[in-house]
Amino acid sequence: MRMSAARAQPTNGSGDLDPILRACAGALLGALPLLYTMEMWWYARAVSEPVLLGMMAVAGGVVVLSILFGGFRRGRVTHLGIDTLIVFGIGITISAVTLVVVGRIHPGQVPLSAAARMIALEAIPCAIGAALAMTQFRPRDGDTKNVDRRIGRLSQDRQKVLATLVGAVFFAFNVAPTDEPRMMAMEAEPVHFPLIVVFSLLVSYVIVFEADFADRPKGYTTGALGNPFAETLVSYVLSLGVSYAFLAGFGHLSPETPLYTQITTTVTLGYVTTIGGSAGRVLVAG
Repeated sequence: MRMSAARAQPTNGSGDLDPILRACAGALLGALPLLYTMEMWWYARAVSEPVLLGMMAVAGGVVVLSILFGGFRRGRVTHLGIDTLIVFGIGITISAVTLVVVGRIHPGQVPLSAAARMIALEAIPCAIGAALAMTQFRPRDGDTKNVDRRIGRLSQDRQKVLATLVGAVFFAFNVAPTDEPRMMAMEAEPVHFPLIVVFSLLVSYVIVFEADFADRPKGYTTGALGNPFAETLVSYVLSLGVSYAFLAGFGHLSPETPLYTQITTTVTLGYVTTIGGSAGRVLVAG
């Protein structure tokens, strides 16, 4: 009994360290496949500074939303900014340490600019994974009195939209850098793409409304997206938008790409982003 009581009330130092350790674990669990992905290393060397900065800005928005949904330290709003900087610091640290340990960055051999690009690009999914782990995977019996979830002041419709974007972006980062979506779209028959659309919608509906992962909050069925079918359809469209944006950002699509290829590749990756958006609505908004 004494041991459990001591465990339930950690010292201030331990209490401060626990979310940091969770964030480090989340960074590795969420981004380890990308840290081992060859396309990410190549793309980091070739990407322009504006595109890389744009991706980091998108990641910053996702990190802030994740912290807002999960809750930041109650008190001054500046805590949100501090928590965001901590998450990005963890993402950069995990990215740099992993790339050095596995031998992708050799100090003194890899140019500093190339190393910085690789670390920065890989830090993006690391930071998103860290944010989700630090905010969403608190101990269930932990103290939530000092948590500020002011995102809850938004309407359910807006929360659903933002949660969809958070999940879709996180999942997109794990697949969009690779050549597989483009290759799959090229090799698939035309009949496959309507099937992908239908299956994406079906899986999204089942994950959110039938799998019973989490209790939906009060008022979940209010607003324009209160109907499950409306929520599923709008979330799918948003997920397709994320899919196209990431394919274009990683150089797989451009305005010169044939329209048919743009559509089919977006639909192919859209299956992944749709599942991510559904997970976001269950995990983040639920």
